[in-house]
Order: sequence, then structure tokens, then C-alpha cells
Amino acid sequence: MLDLKAHCCPLYSGLDSPLIPWPGLKFACVRILELYGKVFGQEELCELIIRKTCGSCKCTKDSHDVLHEEWVNVRDRLGFKPVQDPDKRVSKERSYSQGYSWVPPGLPSHKVEKYFNSLPSNKVPKLGTSGEKYRDKQVVVQLPKQDLALTYCKHVEQRHHQSYEDFINARNEIALDIGYARECTYHVECPKCKKNVEPGEIGVFASKFGDTVLWHPTCFTCTECQELLVDLTYCLYEDHLYCERHYAQQFKPRCSACDER
Repeated sequence: MLDLKAHCCPLYSGLDSPLIPWPGLKFACVRILELYGKVFGQEELCELIIRKTCGSCKCTKDSHDVLHEEWVNVRDRLGFKPVQDPDKRVSKERSYSQGYSWVPPGLPSHKVEKYFNSLPSNKVPKLGTSGEKYRDKQVVVQLPKQDLALTYCKHVEQRHHQSYEDFINARNEIALDIGYARECTYHVECPKCKKNVEPGEIGVFASKFGDTVLWHPTCFTCTECQELLVDLTYCLYEDHLYCERHYAQQFKPRCSACDER
């Protein structure tokens, strides 16, 4: 990421937005574009131009400082009702008390560490580490807000609103769910690697695949991007696991400028 302090842009002191340029675009160019938007009332157009450039150069969104700053409860982000079972709840207090930005639901506290020990260290959401930033990035990438509710969409035309709502309702009812981590009590073949999840090991259970299916934690990944499914949130499509982003793209194309479908 570009060090802003190392670049003396004459417009910097007159603008208050924390825009951060990406490789290939000069710092002053971003500031001039922002100033143009403010003067001529074209903020939305300028934002669209920036996003288009980003989509074209394929840089990561976390380079643009668009990640959330507050703790994210994925169940709330998806609009799911709170679960009544205390073992399946995830809270900021519980996660932070154990030193993580998220802990898997379904596990007692003394087995959380066992679950995380099975993951690559750079993907463990331990507070203050690269793993925490990895989770932050995956929340934004895998669960884009514009895929979750029409409220967050700026460019879906009125005539497509009903189609959008129908897709959301069908997805939530048929495909979208959150998995749970649990200790395996018998030999189960992992659907991805085809090796057994052994008794005593921690596996991931996804109810839409049935009661007898368990994945190794490292195997519970999106079929398309192969990333760990953030906070065990998954979509079922043709007997495969997908993150919400790549599930949606099976049905509707995504605009490279505004990232809406």
C-alpha cells in the first residue's frame, strides 16, 4: 500500500476523504478526481470511475480502505434471526475474550483452540494478526452487502427489483446457511479430500448437506475461489460449497464497475 506521508500532494490538506490510491494511479490523480466530484456534485460518478479502474486492474479491495472498522456478526449481516441455542451463538465478547475476532459456533471454549490449530496460521483470526485482516477481507469479498439486500444497491433498476427480491428469498431459503464446528465421534469421509475425519477431530457440519457429512476445517472452502468460507457461511449449489459471491455469479453476471449483479 502506498505511504501517503511520502507523497506531498498539494490537494491533501484541502480534502477530508481518506482515499488511498492503488498501484498505477498517482496520489494527486485521486485527489483531483475527488475534488472534481465535490465541486460539480458528481461524487457518485467519480466513485464509479474509481471502482471501474479497480475492477480493471484487479487489485484487492482492502487496498482501497473499504473494509469495515466495527466488529461484524455475519448472522446479523445476512439478516438471520438470532439463534436460541447458546452454544451456536457468536458474540463480540466471547470472541474477544478468547483473543479472536471470530470463534466457530458449536464448540465449547476449550475446543476452540483445537479447531484453530488445524488451520493455516495466517488464516486464524487472532486479534492483531494477519489472520484477523484475512477474515476482514473475506467478509467483504464473500458477503458483499449489495448481494444481501436491495437497500445497499445503487444501480438496480426499478423494473428489476422484484427479480432481485425473488432471487434473495430463494437463495436464503434453499442455499444459504452457516455451518458449525463439532467434534467427530465416528469415522467420516471428508467430501473434499476424501480422507477420514477421525473420532476426536474437529470437523465442520453443514445442515443442508445432511446430518452425516463432515469436512476437515481446511477443506470447508468455496468451490470457485478455494478460500476458507468466512465464519463458516456457505451456499449449496449442485452438491458443492460456494461462498455467497460465487454462488450468485452462477446465476447472474456481476458488473465490474459497481460490483452489483
